[in-house]
Amino acid sequence: MENLRLIKFLDVFQRFFEWLGIDYAMMRKILAVKLTMDARRAPVVLNGTRNKKRKESNLFLKSLWLYALTGLFLVPIVLMGHNFLFQMSLIFGIIMFMVMMSMIADFSSVLLDTRDKSILYTKPIDPKTLQAAKAVHVCLYLLLLTGSLAAPSAVAGLLHSGPLFLLLFLPELVLLDLFVVTITALIYLLILKFFDGERLKDVINYVQIILSFSIAIGYQLLVRAFDLAGMHIIFHPAWWQLFIPPLWFSSFFAWLLGGDKSPQILVFSAAGIVLPLLSILIYSKCSPAFEAAIQKLSSYGGKTGPHSGKTDRLLGQIFCSRREEQVFFHFAALTMKNDRPFKLKVYPMVGFSLIFPFIFIFTSLQDQSWAQLQTGKSYFFLYFSLIMIPTAVSMLKFSGSYKGAWIFGTAPIKHPAFIYSGTLKAFIIKLLLPVYLVLTVVFLAIFKWMILPDLVVIFITACLYSVFCYKVINGETLPFSRSFETVQEGGNMQTLLLMAAVVPLAGLHAMIGALLPGSGLWFYALILLAGNFFAWRKVF
Repeated sequence: MENLRLIKFLDVFQRFFEWLGIDYAMMRKILAVKLTMDARRAPVVLNGTRNKKRKESNLFLKSLWLYALTGLFLVPIVLMGHNFLFQMSLIFGIIMFMVMMSMIADFSSVLLDTRDKSILYTKPIDPKTLQAAKAVHVCLYLLLLTGSLAAPSAVAGLLHSGPLFLLLFLPELVLLDLFVVTITALIYLLILKFFDGERLKDVINYVQIILSFSIAIGYQLLVRAFDLAGMHIIFHPAWWQLFIPPLWFSSFFAWLLGGDKSPQILVFSAAGIVLPLLSILIYSKCSPAFEAAIQKLSSYGGKTGPHSGKTDRLLGQIFCSRREEQVFFHFAALTMKNDRPFKLKVYPMVGFSLIFPFIFIFTSLQDQSWAQLQTGKSYFFLYFSLIMIPTAVSMLKFSGSYKGAWIFGTAPIKHPAFIYSGTLKAFIIKLLLPVYLVLTVVFLAIFKWMILPDLVVIFITACLYSVFCYKVINGETLPFSRSFETVQEGGNMQTLLLMAAVVPLAGLHAMIGALLPGSGLWFYALILLAGNFFAWRKVF
């Protein structure tokens, strides 16, 4: 068993744990049980590779090959030259993104697990041992993930820059993992201090979504710390860069391998050691309070706010013609609002679709002035907000409460097609439309009213595109009827192909706008409306 190998690896550090005052034999038994239980839960990265006939095994360990394959794409960055600050900032940025996303999606439940107290605290076990087991459990998996992801880069760096690269790279990876775990735990502790009951669970869910969103924004800030001047990449130091962790870890390479001893590099290098160790020290001091605070997750008190859904019912009456369709519109809207696992996986995508157009606009401003931007065609970047549709639509099949899907088989449903159409309309109205309205207001402020027909065309295209994506990806699968651990094999490829279809849609729009300026776009919008009418009737 793979679990035994992990436990035997820990045996090497037995004396270290005993020196810390931890009952290693008991911690070893607790970890063995935890690792066995992990075999029954698929990580996000392997959602598409599990089936009922597969024998029990630790699916996280089986997912490491995928991380190693992803790590191969980092090798060219390591080999591209000797601008160590830029290269290693990208490497650590990507690794930190992957580790943080896995931490949020897969291991937050480990940090916030309340079962330890209800089961193990009734036994003669030292609380310090329980805390150590929880921390080691998370760190063990993150180190495996990071090692698989960084292994190709480590080998390439060893061959390209010598043994010193490896001697720097490995400790930095350990510090990165420890920093991610401790910072995440401290953020959760801060939340636990101020909330309780069901509201606490909602707040934690939204914080996880915000963290996912912030990681993407932080990576964009990292890239913008550098400028491309001809064939040279120039770093412009600024105070705000101290809040970008990948720069801390990459500064060691710029200093010790690149010979850069500038003050900002030395400050970043010091931060790369001091801040992770400081976060570990703070967490160790706060861990008893953290263990006590997570008991709030076991309570059901606290106000969660009214969920009458009057607005959803009103929207259903406006956009759905039949009573049955209105019912499923309301059901889907409530599910998307209250299902925490669904929100954790879908809401970050919605947030990304909101920022993607602006990322491309900011990038284009590096090559043109603001006046040139306003008179150009940069509003076509709005099509990049559509790339979240295939992934989000594919998630409409899944729910954290999927076992309740039996209701579809017992309810007196006369027209089953309304189940699907009501769900898709709820997605468009509740998730897609708010994002697009925000983008519309901002783009109208930038490009003025001359782009109004383009905005109308893009939204109608998005509606038609959503119907097509729903039919191709979901087919006749009932909404919210599957576990997130049972994503169909091949679904990822379908999603990628549908995301690529956004490009020809934008190209067709641009071609019609160039060949038929003026009223031509309004005529195209009418054609798209007719296409929507036909598609909704035909598909549903």
